[in-house]
Amino acid sequence: MILHPDLEPLRPWLSCDMSPATAGALAAHPRFTEAARALNTVKVEAAANPVMAMLSRDAGHYVAAALVFALHRGEGITLPRFQSACDESRFMSRGRARSLLGYLEHVGFLSKISVRQGRAAALYAPTQRFIDVWCSRMRRGLETVALLEPAVGGLLDRMDADPPVAVAFAQRRGDSILAGLARATGHDMPFVRIFNHRLGGGRALALLLSRDAGDGPLAMAPVSWVLDDAVRHCGISRPQARRLFEDALAEGLVSLGDGRLTWTETARQFIVYSAAFEFSGMLVSAAATAANDI
Repeated sequence: MILHPDLEPLRPWLSCDMSPATAGALAAHPRFTEAARALNTVKVEAAANPVMAMLSRDAGHYVAAALVFALHRGEGITLPRFQSACDESRFMSRGRARSLLGYLEHVGFLSKISVRQGRAAALYAPTQRFIDVWCSRMRRGLETVALLEPAVGGLLDRMDADPPVAVAFAQRRGDSILAGLARATGHDMPFVRIFNHRLGGGRALALLLSRDAGDGPLAMAPVSWVLDDAVRHCGISRPQARRLFEDALAEGLVSLGDGRLTWTETARQFIVYSAAFEFSGMLVSAAATAANDI
């Protein structure tokens, strides 16, 4: 139940199913393109932080981090729970889930709070360093949603005044990412394979979309493109960056020429839908936080 009047406009999002119709309505919002451009700028700036740079290497790393927060409650995080969440998401295998959990512990984002004893699995919790950086990134993303729903500003104020509210939002955001992936189709679509799953692909996408400008719709106008930009920003080799864009060209997602990249209509539609879907997930998370954690 949402008790605070300034958060009441978030109530309809409590029953939102993040459907294509919902995404379409958000994409029709007069400030949608402005919000989407702002969100991609946030993603580019966040990658300057070493923690977020590691977690935005590809979609698998990012989703693994989000699922950590979805599980960061109750009895804690165990490998079996993490693998079950990955199964539910239909996004990564149990083997990759194991390796990603180990990676997060190796780089100091997870700490082991109890060791395995008998049939009881070891328990993990995110470190304070991870919590601080991840909650800051979630907050900055939510700032862009306020362009679409001003009531989000009230939640942002509470997150600033009460850090546990920021953690609660990160947990709810993990929930919505898990639910969205479980419902999603098209995990094998060319755009997803190249710009979501490929190492550096997501960061390349955010970099290009952060350059989107003008008065036209999102991803309609050509943007400046230099291969070495992707190499520097995405932390991948020149051959990896070249293959990424050659594959995007071969799949009919982009056209390249004279230092400019243009999205094809197929790619543009996917970009718009993905941004709208991401915004709907954040609004669902904001409403759940307002109703259950404040």
